[in-house]
Amino acid sequence: MHANSVRAALIAALATLALAGCDREAGDRTVGQKLDNAIDRTQQKLAAAGEKTQQKLAEAGDKTQSALANAGDKIADAGDKIAQKTGEAAVAAHEATVASVSTGASDAGKAMSDAAITASIKTDFLKDPDLSVLKIDVDTRGGVVTLNGLAGDEPARVRAEKMAGAIKGVKEVRNFLVVKRA
Repeated sequence: MHANSVRAALIAALATLALAGCDREAGDRTVGQKLDNAIDRTQQKLAAAGEKTQQKLAEAGDKTQSALANAGDKIADAGDKIAQKTGEAAVAAHEATVASVSTGASDAGKAMSDAAITASIKTDFLKDPDLSVLKIDVDTRGGVVTLNGLAGDEPARVRAEKMAGAIKGVKEVRNFLVVKRA
């Protein structure tokens, strides 16, 4: 009888093991395994987000570098235009001086002072940070200064007129500057 009891206990143990093995499916995992899997997925997603961020930063850096290069080109172009206008004013002053010396006429003296007035106004505009970046044409005839072009805002437009009027020899300032729209 004792052997039957042992057999029954052995069969019960085997049945319990078989049932326990059947109860657990291959997809069931322990809490530790689930946590490890979640950590691995999080690390993969963080790595992918880091790579994406690095790529976007590189693209932004390239765009910034390109914009800076374009700004440098524009500044160089503005410098060339300033040099050209200064050269034109110098030529006009030289021609007026030559005309004055060769003819001795008082009109040549007026032309010289007109060229000097124009050069002085342009020099003052170059010293003003708001006006130096704008395209302002200055024309002087008989002490009457005409301003044409764009002003950044109304205070800049008024300041340009006051600066032009403050130059010695200016009789009148005709301000045709237009305020550019944003």
